[in-house]
Amino acid sequence: MQQYDLISLRSFIAVVDKGNFNQAAELLEASTAAVSRRVSGLEKALGVKLLNRTTRRIDLTESGKQFYDDVVNILHSLEEAEERIQQGTNTIKGTLRIAAGVSFGINCLSPLLTSFMKLHPDLEVQLKLDDHTTDLVAESIDVAIRIGNLKDSTLVANRIGYIPRFFCASPDYLSKHGVPLHPKDLSLHNCLRYISSNAKNGFDYFRDGVEHNIDVSGSLSTNNGDVLKDAAIKGIGITLLPPFIINDAIKKGELQEILADFRPQPFGLYAVRQSRDFTPAKVTAMINYLKENYITY
Repeated sequence: MQQYDLISLRSFIAVVDKGNFNQAAELLEASTAAVSRRVSGLEKALGVKLLNRTTRRIDLTESGKQFYDDVVNILHSLEEAEERIQQGTNTIKGTLRIAAGVSFGINCLSPLLTSFMKLHPDLEVQLKLDDHTTDLVAESIDVAIRIGNLKDSTLVANRIGYIPRFFCASPDYLSKHGVPLHPKDLSLHNCLRYISSNAKNGFDYFRDGVEHNIDVSGSLSTNNGDVLKDAAIKGIGITLLPPFIINDAIKKGELQEILADFRPQPFGLYAVRQSRDFTPAKVTAMINYLKENYITY
């Protein structure tokens, strides 16, 4: 069997992750032709076809899928080996892959992340912002920031803090439709709802030590809080959002908190990582930094 090198493996992984040779070449800071030659050489050395190439897309063959999964695990093991060697030093190196929701990532994580990076200038950070739940294993994520009640899984969750949520609407909406005095009154209003795979239908509220859920309806539901905030500011309806999304709008008078005595119980804020015998120093450092510096509103 012909030999192949680590850069050929990384080129193959990059092509699969990016979906095309051009973006893989940009990531690897190489020419598209060079990346293509490396992958072709890898296929020749293995004696199998890894990729089905067309003018529009690149798909993994069955052999390619198996090889991709195995190689990703091998590269993770190599990274862990490097981490073990570097554990005795004060320098944190390598690539740290982080996933978070869009609104939280922009409003809360970004300022903390830049400060963290100044402490560790040899660390490369790749931040993925997505309001869908990220598959840590499939997308090679080191740590994901998640909000809410976590489902049981093989992942390890470290609590960072809490995320409160406030009922709010624009002064214009409230002047036209009235101010609800109890969450049950929300059934008479246009409610703007956050939807996700983990979210309940309706709104939660908390009173006298008991959590309740009330069915509501409205003209807008979405998986992004900033969209809900903008709709509420424009007088479309009432919404339930965390302060990191609505604080500025409340300070400006664009939104007004209502039903303050019925705020739902705060969600937990977690740093989630894969369950492994060895936790890289870069992951531990990031989680500890968030614990020490995240401020719950």
